[in-house]
Amino acid sequence: MKKLAVFLSLVLSFSVFASEEAKNTRRKRAELEIKVVPWGPTQAELDLARQRVLQDAAVRRELEGIKYRIVATELIDDSSVVDKSQPSKPPTRFRLTIYDYTNDECIIVESDIKTDRNVSVRREIFDPGVGYEELSAAYEIVSKSPDFADSFNRNEIEFFEPMPPTTYINGERLVNVGLQYSKTGSQEIVSVSFKNEKVIRYAEKAPPTSKAGPESCGIPNSGQGATGAGIPGQYQLTVTQGGMPLWEMLVIRPSASSGRPSERSGLEIRDVKYKGKSVLKRGHAPILTVQYVNNTCGPYRDWQYAEGFFQIPSSGVTFPNGVNGGIAILPPGTVATTAIETRNDTGNFQGVAIYRQDVGFGEEVVLVTEMNAGWYRYIMEWRFAPDGTIRPRYGFASTANSCVCNPRTHHVYWRFDFDIVQPNNKIYQVERGRKFIRQILTEAAIFRDYQFNRSFLIQNANGDEAYIITPGMNDGSVTDAFGNLVDTFGAGDFWLLRFQGTPDNPGELDDPNTSAAANLAPWVSGESLDGQDIVVWYSAHQYRVDDTSVRNNRGEVISGVHVVGPTLKPVRW
Repeated sequence: MKKLAVFLSLVLSFSVFASEEAKNTRRKRAELEIKVVPWGPTQAELDLARQRVLQDAAVRRELEGIKYRIVATELIDDSSVVDKSQPSKPPTRFRLTIYDYTNDECIIVESDIKTDRNVSVRREIFDPGVGYEELSAAYEIVSKSPDFADSFNRNEIEFFEPMPPTTYINGERLVNVGLQYSKTGSQEIVSVSFKNEKVIRYAEKAPPTSKAGPESCGIPNSGQGATGAGIPGQYQLTVTQGGMPLWEMLVIRPSASSGRPSERSGLEIRDVKYKGKSVLKRGHAPILTVQYVNNTCGPYRDWQYAEGFFQIPSSGVTFPNGVNGGIAILPPGTVATTAIETRNDTGNFQGVAIYRQDVGFGEEVVLVTEMNAGWYRYIMEWRFAPDGTIRPRYGFASTANSCVCNPRTHHVYWRFDFDIVQPNNKIYQVERGRKFIRQILTEAAIFRDYQFNRSFLIQNANGDEAYIITPGMNDGSVTDAFGNLVDTFGAGDFWLLRFQGTPDNPGELDDPNTSAAANLAPWVSGESLDGQDIVVWYSAHQYRVDDTSVRNNRGEVISGVHVVGPTLKPVRW
């Protein structure tokens, strides 16, 4: 206990986090070297597999006589991985989600990637999300419809991705399309029936939970679109310093990330090691929601697979194997810029940009992406410092529409599957002014407390190595100053859980949601956290935002009122 008390005093003075580099920022340091190697199936291999599986007799029987479209592709994690301490293995199987417009059902097809063996077909009823291919087809139907064809041909209409992406009428799934009228500046949102190939208009100029009017806010929409779900883009990243491994991890682009097919989980990292020791088995953000004040629009559950365009340098960029496969390594001295810095929706790259940036205590390696969800632009960033600090960040912007003139709250929920050195860990609650840190022995949902700088220490159950997760000062809380829950939609701040499932098929990757709001409470079931495999869910809440202004500084990390995220720091590493 004396040891813990001494440690706590170090935490509160912040000196425990100081490295020799941080004490002398002028000391010459070895540069960081980045190596990226493709991992898993290529796009060409997946395209061939898709063509092959569509010729399967069982699949052809399901598709006969119906209107359909492939709306998502998903790689299935290798089932031979039985030990979390072992690295992930490249997927050998994949899953197609085909939407049957005739019957309003999803046809799920699974198969091996490199052979036509082990094909399975089943039907399920759920909304698979909207990909750019489907949205483009909806644009085509609107452009040729009697109500809009003349205006479209005179270039008086521009299309945009609205919220929500779909509307249901009498059980039929309709794809929504936003219309911007150049003459009046007003907007309208219509719905497209692929079953009947017709356009549905609304008396209020928009479907329920949405809004379209003469006023719009946000940056101009570039119309460049976004990727669909299931585009391969998985890479093994190694960062060395002075020839020694510093960081190792598997980087997965948003389109290929894990999670519910209609949502996914953004820029995902797996098998993260710092100086040869495991830190995270997986880090991602499976839940993203937004609620408007007085429900003027929404609420919405957003998706994180649609990669939008952002800006990288026009020259000097390196692509693994010389091919633009969704990962770009930027030349020294350059950075990527997104809609949150530039207030510009245009760009020249989709995927994940990696670059180095000196932030005063040495170079950090930065991973950044921009994602589209309707008219929202979400920026996700991971930063890795030489001293072991990890800074996940999430930023928010929007393109022009009527809803975002109204104040709202964005909620992002990170899932950190900590494996500090090994899967079995312990977790402690750390607070300013408390003499001892307190071990959390069973699963718990715990609110943030900025007054006491409430943080959590995850420690190797059989050693001293640990990481501490500290809330960002801009991350908000669902409670008031007295600790009372005031934001039931945001639901909570920390959920400390025991890992469920297997390495290849983790459980509790997505909440059992029945509405737009996050619903993690059912998972807090009193299981032991003492020497167990621990998962921490961390939420941040960006309150009372509107798109009349965005302030940001790209000096060291995306920052400002539109950016949230905690800090993860090593202890006794």
